[in-house]
Amino acid sequence: MARGVGRPKKTDGGAKGADAPLRKQRKKKDKNAPKRALSAFMFFSNDIRDTVKREMPELEFLQISSEIGRRWKEISEEDRRPYDELAAADKKRYLEEKEDYVPDPSFESSKSSRKKKDPNAPKRALSAYFFFCNEIRDSVRSQNPNMKITEIATLLAAKWRELPEKKRVKYQKMHEEAKVKYQSAMDDYNTGKASHVDEDEDDEEEDLEESD
Repeated sequence: MARGVGRPKKTDGGAKGADAPLRKQRKKKDKNAPKRALSAFMFFSNDIRDTVKREMPELEFLQISSEIGRRWKEISEEDRRPYDELAAADKKRYLEEKEDYVPDPSFESSKSSRKKKDPNAPKRALSAYFFFCNEIRDSVRSQNPNMKITEIATLLAAKWRELPEKKRVKYQKMHEEAKVKYQSAMDDYNTGKASHVDEDEDDEEEDLEESD
């Protein structure tokens, strides 16, 4: 009796061979980073999504989103006010948390997507936390000579969290003064960039006239 032909063995690659597209690696996110503030529309959406699902169970996900968007456009300014207030409060929360946010020293963000910075542009104002770190970093290093840079950073963050609000005022004032100086420097910088653009355009016009 002849043996039947067996099933072909599966190759290692299978359908996902060398030609299969590679998945993009997700950027790592710092879990301790403040959550971004929600907009008034997002608060409204979260509030009525279940209602829309219950009233219109036949709708798919994208259709539900469209229906929520349609209802948002139709509500009055008075009905929007509570959501505007929620959004304003959440934005305030986010800015406050961002001000006190201390990045995890072990967290490495992807630099590939960052735009190149103009080396001549003014440096951003330091936060109150960084003014504090700059003031005590050398002292902390001398007291802990065997600590790694990441360990020093963690210790500085702990000291900042333990610092009473009254003692933080000094560094917050330094931050506010630095912000004013930065804004003034940025105004001068942007004015300078605009004048350079005008000069380049004038040079191009002169070159065209000479070529004619």
